[in-house]
Amino acid sequence: MPYAVHDTHFIGQEHYDANCMDLCDLLQTMRLDPAYHQGKTAENSILAAPPPLDIQDELMTEDTTHQCDTASESSNSSSSPRHEELYGCAYLQAIQSQLTSDGYTTTGGEYLDAIFTHREILYAHPAAHQECARAFTDIAYVLEKRAWRADREADIEAVTAFRHEAWVIAATLAPAPSKPKETISNGSGNQSGCVFMPMM
Repeated sequence: MPYAVHDTHFIGQEHYDANCMDLCDLLQTMRLDPAYHQGKTAENSILAAPPPLDIQDELMTEDTTHQCDTASESSNSSSSPRHEELYGCAYLQAIQSQLTSDGYTTTGGEYLDAIFTHREILYAHPAAHQECARAFTDIAYVLEKRAWRADREADIEAVTAFRHEAWVIAATLAPAPSKPKETISNGSGNQSGCVFMPMM
């Protein structure tokens, strides 16, 4: 026994079918032939002519003193070599030297690797990283000011991440406020206390 075929109609399907037919008819009457456009008369087309300008447009004048960011970067770097003092540990100084030689890209997330690698180094020996918050701030500033290129498309995210890391390091290495020590007495006269590094 063959199965019964049911035509299910949805609410509004009549309007949908009619709209599809109208759309098909409209598309069939359209022509993309260039000869059709050439034979068109001026009566059929609406032309909007801009009003005549009596005022001289000052915005369109060419400014000969304007230079591209990359051109000014290269001229500044070649005319006056940078002798800026590098702050931070040796790892961050290496990153800063890569930035000055345009060898540091941010597209692949290298800035995240730099932050996490530095955190491992920082927690291994915190005393050697007293100037690293300043170094991260300097790196963020250089990234913020350099010209955009395709291999630098994540510079904005890197600037935010480096500034955040500078705040984290400054808060981590900040000296704790001194409080008068309370004596802990457990009855036997032994006093003890533990000092822990803050967890991040």
